[in-house]
Amino acid sequence: MRAVLQAAAFGALRSADLELTNGRYVVLSNEREPLGDLLALLSGREAPQRGRVALDGAAPAARPSVRRKLAALLFEEALPPAATVQQGVASALAARGEASGDRALTLLSDAGLGHLADLAPRALGPRELRSVALALALAHDSAELFALHEPLATYVPAALVLARLDAHTARGAIVLCTTTSPADATALGGTWLCVELGRVRANAGATPRLGAGPWQQVLIETNDARALSRLLHDSAHGFVSELGASSQSLKVTGPALDVTVHEVIALARQHGLEIQRIEAAVPPVEALLAARAGFARGAYEASRALALGPIAPQGASRADGGS
Repeated sequence: MRAVLQAAAFGALRSADLELTNGRYVVLSNEREPLGDLLALLSGREAPQRGRVALDGAAPAARPSVRRKLAALLFEEALPPAATVQQGVASALAARGEASGDRALTLLSDAGLGHLADLAPRALGPRELRSVALALALAHDSAELFALHEPLATYVPAALVLARLDAHTARGAIVLCTTTSPADATALGGTWLCVELGRVRANAGATPRLGAGPWQQVLIETNDARALSRLLHDSAHGFVSELGASSQSLKVTGPALDVTVHEVIALARQHGLEIQRIEAAVPPVEALLAARAGFARGAYEASRALALGPIAPQGASRADGGS
């Protein structure tokens, strides 16, 4: 399968330009809403408000036949109407063309969720519902695309999740996971993408990553900048480092600020390095706009005071003695 998103926008996802083929991808961001909206588009749950989403040339939101090739875990999940969780799982299996029988109970038990089988779906909390939905997704052995939000933040054991994802990746499926946790992203592995300011971009044939630039740079002061630079160079995340004027300063460019900061801190702890300062080299666009707005307001007040003179405090008596 080939997944293509062209300037696709929905909700908090301002723009997604992706070309994905078989393999493992992890989209990392501290912006939870765009991650959920990205998966809503990929899974066919929602159609884009702008742009295009196509799986093998077809829009998933408009083609049930395409959606049957997908397995999804969204931010919020629900089971089909049923008296018990087991019956709801059986209905979901039947909807995707699988004979249920005892399959529903086996699926739940294998995921460590057998104790939920006889409960009413309405009795489950959000995390339990997402756990059941993840078990259903992982058991979809004919799915060509897995779109999973926070798959390691459920009650399904992480070892089982990773083993199933490895199996699906090995047979040629596209596996795309989204998370706000750098630790989970590291465990999930694969190629890292990044959502920043509601935008994500990755083109086929190039390393799928938000374009490197000064907005991705981190300034670091440490007791041994050269040693930290070597450690970052050996990392799998493709960091580029530049030594500063002193032996304690280092500039690092990575796929995302939170990824870079997490890796710097982890390496420093592992190798006994002291981090004295760490900060973004360039403030985000929103901060620059806010600063510009503040400057404009200050300039306006200054020119107004110059033209009209200082404004007397409220309650002060007028010079002519009137009230």
